[in-house]
Amino acid sequence: MAFTKEQIYDRLAKEAAQRFSLKAEKVSPDLNFAQDTSADSIDVVELVLEVEDEYNMEIPDEELDSLTTLQKVVDYVYVHQA
Repeated sequence: MAFTKEQIYDRLAKEAAQRFSLKAEKVSPDLNFAQDTSADSIDVVELVLEVEDEYNMEIPDEELDSLTTLQKVVDYVYVHQA
């Protein structure tokens, strides 16, 4: 079953808010994980692992550097979902 971008965004926005202790109003498509959160590299890896599990996909290491914002992750998942 393919998810819509809206469904993916809603799920990932909730996950990001919870994982990075953000209020819902602080989460937006342009949320930059490195600049707008107190996330360290381990936090980002954990988020990626969660995304991989949730959407049954594997994100290659060389793609990780480009996934800097919530919208970029949503777009990636939408295009690459199983």
